[in-house]
Amino acid sequence: MTNKPNRRKTRANTLATLHKVYTQQSVEFREQVCKECKWSVPTFYRKMRLKDVLDDDTDTYIPSLSNAEKEKIEAIFAEVYKKSWNRAVRSTKNKASLNK
Repeated sequence: MTNKPNRRKTRANTLATLHKVYTQQSVEFREQVCKECKWSVPTFYRKMRLKDVLDDDTDTYIPSLSNAEKEKIEAIFAEVYKKSWNRAVRSTKNKASLNK
C-alpha cells in the first residue's frame, strides 16, 4: 500500500461554471443552425459575414438572408439560450445546496 496524502475535495466555482455554459452555447447555436438550415460550418461563417446590400436602381436593400432563414435562426437562438440558462441555473443551485 502507498500512503497518499489526503486530498481536499474541490469543485469548479460559479464563474467557471457559467463561463463554460456560455462558451458551449455558441457551439450549440452554430451546430443547430447548420443542422436546421442544412449548411456546412464554412457556409455558416460565410453567411455570418454577409451584409444587406443597397440596390442602386431601386434604392432598396437586398437581404443577405431570406425571411425564412432569419425566422429559423431567431427560433434556434431562443431555444439554445433557454437551454443554456436552465443549465446555468441548475448548476448554480446545485452548488448552493452543497454549501448548506
